[in-house]
Amino acid sequence: MDKQKLIYDYLRSVDCCRVCCLRFLKGTKEEFVDIDTALGKRGFEQTHESNGDQEAKKAKENICVACLGLFNLDTIESLASEVKNHASYQQYQCKAGFLTSISLPIVLHLRQLALWFDVLDRFPETFNSGAPPDIAVKDALKTMIIHQLEQKLEKPFSVDGVMVNVPFTYANEQQELNILEQISPGVFANRKANKHTKNEFISRNAFEKHFTPAAINAERFRKHYSVPPVSTEQVGLVRGELSFTGPTIFIAGRYNKFSRTLSQTPWMIDGKRMMEGSVQETIAAAIAPHFGVSDELLIFSSSGREDVDVRCLGEGRPFVLEIPDAKQDQLPEEIAVEMEQQVGNSKQVAIRDLQLVKREDLVHIRGTEDEKRKFYRALCVTTEPVTEEMVRKLRINEPFVMQQVTPLRVLHRRTLLARPRTVYSVRAFACRENPHAMVVDIVSQAGTYIKELVHSDFGRTGPSFRSIIGKAIDIHALDVMAIDLDWPKKIRR
Repeated sequence: MDKQKLIYDYLRSVDCCRVCCLRFLKGTKEEFVDIDTALGKRGFEQTHESNGDQEAKKAKENICVACLGLFNLDTIESLASEVKNHASYQQYQCKAGFLTSISLPIVLHLRQLALWFDVLDRFPETFNSGAPPDIAVKDALKTMIIHQLEQKLEKPFSVDGVMVNVPFTYANEQQELNILEQISPGVFANRKANKHTKNEFISRNAFEKHFTPAAINAERFRKHYSVPPVSTEQVGLVRGELSFTGPTIFIAGRYNKFSRTLSQTPWMIDGKRMMEGSVQETIAAAIAPHFGVSDELLIFSSSGREDVDVRCLGEGRPFVLEIPDAKQDQLPEEIAVEMEQQVGNSKQVAIRDLQLVKREDLVHIRGTEDEKRKFYRALCVTTEPVTEEMVRKLRINEPFVMQQVTPLRVLHRRTLLARPRTVYSVRAFACRENPHAMVVDIVSQAGTYIKELVHSDFGRTGPSFRSIIGKAIDIHALDVMAIDLDWPKKIRR
C-alpha cells in the first residue's frame, strides 16, 4: 500500500479529522481550499460516495484529537456568512479588503507534540525529530477561512484591510497543559526565576522552544500524556465573539500657524492644561469624523515643532496624522478640500495638500531630522541703538557650528546635553521705524534653539548673536518661514 495512504489510514484510525490528516501529509494551499477533491485525487477516499454516505460518516466521527474540532468544514463555511452580516463589520467602508487574526489555544501544540512522537515511532522514514511533522494548524485554518471570506465578501485578502479577529478557547486547556511541568520541571523553574517572564503558565514561543521531540525525554512524555492523544470530551474548541479592527490610515499635509498663543499639541504641565486648543486638536477635529474615529485617538507627528509664541508661515510644516481602526480607507479630493476649509475657518491654523500616505513614507517625518534645514525670521531688539557695524557682523554667509547646552526653558523636559548645531547663514536688516530693532533671517540645522542663538541663554549657547555683536540683544518675535522638506507632494495650488 502507498506509504501516504498508510499514514492517512492510521491517523484516521486514531480519530484525526480529514483536514488534520492532510496537514500531516503536507497538503498544499490549493488542497486545503477543497478537501474532498484533494483527498480524492490522492486516492485516500472514494470520490463517488453519495452525500448521504458522507454526512453519515461525518456524524459518527469523534472530536479530532489533533485540532479538537477546529476544522469543522460547515462551521468554517458559516463563519464567512456571519462576518458579512455582522453589524460591526458593516460599519467599515474599506476598499482594500480584509485580513485575519486567529487566536488558538496552546493546547493544540501539546496535541501536535503527542502525534509527532507517535508518527516518529510508526513512520520513521517519513518523519524526523528536527522539523514539525505537519502544516501548522493556524496556517491551514487561515487558508480555509481566507478562501471562504474572499468568496463571501467579494474582497481580496490584504494587509491593509479590515482585521477579522477570530478567537478560540478550550475549557480543559490548563488541565492538559499542567502535565508539562512534570515532563520538563526545569523549564518552569527557570520561568519562575526569570523576572522578565510573563505571568502566563507558558507562552507559545517557550513551548515551541522547549517542547519538541529533540528537547524532551520521549519515555517521560509518554508516562504523563497519551501518545497518540485522545479526546473523550463532547465539546472541543469554542469560538468566541468575532471582532473587527479597521486599518491604520496615515494622512499627511502641511500646516500654517498664525497665532502666537497656540501650542502645537495639547500643553499640559503637572496634569494641568495651560491653554485651550492646539494645532493638533484643530486639525484632528476636522479629519477624524470622516474616518469614524474619535479625534482623541489620532496620533500627530510633524517635522519639528515651533513654540507657542512662534508662527509657522510660508508653505507650512509637514505633518502626519495616524488614524487607528479607521472605518474608511479612502479620502476623496472633495472631502479633503472640505477638511482644509474647516481648519481654515479657525483663523489660527490652515492646512494644505491633505492626502493619504503609506506607513513607509513616515521616514520623511521621523528620520534624518537633523539633516534638514529650517528658515526663520526673527525680530530682535537691542539695548543700544542698532548700528551699521552690528548689522554687518550679523551678515554671515559662511556656515558656523555652535554648541547649545540644553536651554533653561526646556530643561524640565529635555536631557541636559551640549548639542552642536550648524548655522548656515545669517542676514540682518535694520528697522527704520525702531532704532533698537532689527530683522534677522536665519538658515540653520533642524533642532537649533533660535531664541538662545540670539540671546545666548546666559552663555549656554555660543557663539550667539550677543557674543558676535558684543551687545545685549533679545528676541521679540519669531516666525518659521520655510522647512527644507519637499514632502508631502503638492496636490492643490
